[in-house]
Amino acid sequence: MIGTVTDFVAEAVFASSLQPSQPVTAAEAWAAVTAAVARYGAQGCVELLATEYGERPETAAPRMRFARELADALALTPAVAA
Repeated sequence: MIGTVTDFVAEAVFASSLQPSQPVTAAEAWAAVTAAVARYGAQGCVELLATEYGERPETAAPRMRFARELADALALTPAVAA
């Protein structure tokens, strides 16, 4: 199944070093998404997400909630070219 761009961004946020407890600007979030995709690739982000759900579902679910909320917010904010 092919997801949406927002799904892709959420998967990259999940795989990134961003933490829900830290305030983040849109520019910082886009930079983290870019870094996660560069480091893991699109498929690697999905694999990391699946591994976390399999090994630590109690922490993966809240992290994915954070990732989805941030991805939804980023959908309204254009990526800034570095």
